[in-house]
Amino acid sequence: MVGQLFKHKELIWELTLRDLKLRYRKPLLGFLWMLIIPLCTAGIYKILFSDFFRCSSGEYPFFIHLITAIFPWAYFSSSIQSSTNSILGSKNIIQQVPFPRKLLPISTVCANLINFLPTILVLGGFFLAFKVDFSAMIIFLPLVILLQTGMIIGLSLLVAGLQVIYRDVEYIIQVFLMALFFLIPGVYTLNDLISRTSPLFTKIYLLNPLVGIANLYRITLMGGYLSNLPQEVNFLNTVISPCFWTVVIWGAGFSMFRKCERRFSDYLNV
Repeated sequence: MVGQLFKHKELIWELTLRDLKLRYRKPLLGFLWMLIIPLCTAGIYKILFSDFFRCSSGEYPFFIHLITAIFPWAYFSSSIQSSTNSILGSKNIIQQVPFPRKLLPISTVCANLINFLPTILVLGGFFLAFKVDFSAMIIFLPLVILLQTGMIIGLSLLVAGLQVIYRDVEYIIQVFLMALFFLIPGVYTLNDLISRTSPLFTKIYLLNPLVGIANLYRITLMGGYLSNLPQEVNFLNTVISPCFWTVVIWGAGFSMFRKCERRFSDYLNV
């Protein structure tokens, strides 16, 4: 599967550029919306959960704690949402030009990745502004981004294929993403969650691959974060679980897309 992607890398690049041009040809602020939306979200959550409800953020400023979760989350959620209709939105091209259909959701993810990468620099600017030290493990940040991208590609293929046949998928995805954000340590810390829940719930919660990815982003970005993690957080649920589920989701996404693709001709004109 990876070899096929390298084989079509030039076509993926062309489709990625097409996606970016279509996305930003009308909005006045263009790419800046990729920064404005997560920053506004972080600002709202900061006021609501920090100023009103006095939620703790441990040793780090609450805003820094938020954006280290919200920026990667924005990449995840925007990729899944935009990929959902990537096949239906390109049905005219599909019917006219023969090419691997799976490249459409993959190129959508690549377009969102290009949008996401500059936000890392913005994140670094906030670290400097709030005088937060960078982690010595920042050299592993590209691997974390690659791991998250692999998971996103698998999920994007899954939902893009299903959406062609079951048109309710996009609405299910919206509800799913809205709930899923609160199942990662964004507006609360792991220490707070562990202190208020049962050991069984904690073990199940930490197996959520997105929790592991959120931890990996903070470990590779925030100085001292690794040493401040609760003892319940270990190598298994921080590294092994996200890697395992990325492989599973990747395989499931490609497999489901192939099954759905055989029926595309029956549904694209519906």
